[in-house]
Amino acid sequence: MRKNISQLAMAMVLFFGFAPFAVLADEYKATLAQMPVYVISETEGVIVDLVKAIERMTENQIAIGVYPFARSMLNVIKKRADFHIPLIKNDIIPEEKLPYYYSAETIFHVNFVLYTVKESGVTLNNISQYKVETDRAHVDYFPFEMIPSSKIIQSLKKLHVGRIDAFVFSDVATDPILRKLGYTEIQRIPYKRFEVKIILPKTEHGKQVDRMLSDAIQELRKSGKLKEILGTVDQPYDNWQP
Repeated sequence: MRKNISQLAMAMVLFFGFAPFAVLADEYKATLAQMPVYVISETEGVIVDLVKAIERMTENQIAIGVYPFARSMLNVIKKRADFHIPLIKNDIIPEEKLPYYYSAETIFHVNFVLYTVKESGVTLNNISQYKVETDRAHVDYFPFEMIPSSKIIQSLKKLHVGRIDAFVFSDVATDPILRKLGYTEIQRIPYKRFEVKIILPKTEHGKQVDRMLSDAIQELRKSGKLKEILGTVDQPYDNWQP
């Protein structure tokens, strides 16, 4: 009997001694904005690769969902997901007035480019006088009125036929589509280089998720893995023209 009790006690010690390692892993929901290069599908894109690297680094489980940009942000604002990637930091609206938190870590930088028609007269100085579109999730990032756009390709086509005067958005997301369309009358002008952040629900849980993500990103940066993953999108502005 004593032998059985000793064996049972040892089994309990082993179970409770090792059990914490079995339950340390947490489950999170990542909502990603679908864009060329960044997020192509739930399994392809540099942001997807980043989330998978964070998952491996933390040994947590992260379920990935891919949505149109504005809807993906809304998933975090409505607390349907634990974090959204990517979003540029808004220098116009203070964070305390936003319905979400920015991550402590900047994951990379992005070049926003002004796309216009050659000899149209649209410049950085007079852009507010024209009809200009940007992605609908980014209309509040400009000190002048912007027209919301749902798809890059549609905005470029509207620019091509003269229905709008300009389009402003990320070069990494827009340039591949512009190259494919072959619109040689469109010119590119650098608008601004932004910090890119993760956004989180404005709750205590959101702060906890930020700490988890920030620790993982710092480790990925130290190891060189972050640069390896995001190096293709975190580039200086390239002044090429169609």
